[in-house]
Amino acid sequence: MYYDIKRSGKRIHQLRIHNGYTQEAVAQALNIDRSLLSHVEAGKKGCSVDLLIQLSLFFEVSIDYIVLGTVHSDLIRLNSTKQVKESIESLICHLETFSKRL
Repeated sequence: MYYDIKRSGKRIHQLRIHNGYTQEAVAQALNIDRSLLSHVEAGKKGCSVDLLIQLSLFFEVSIDYIVLGTVHSDLIRLNSTKQVKESIESLICHLETFSKRL
């Protein structure tokens, strides 16, 4: 295993798309230039350790995942739990809106 900047960039791109962010929004949140993020996602430029930490915290994934693609079962459970909670909250909101219309 080694740091493949093309694969790492692809994972960062997928995380960004999966979470519904534009490059501009992520770049602004991390206080970096959008063109840097674009180069990282395209695998043309690697990440500094600082940027890896920022991305890891921003997307709530491990640095191992970004660098190596390693998935830890604890993180899968955490993300799954988070998604279920968000789905329930959304459903409650829809039900409250529906009940007000009755």
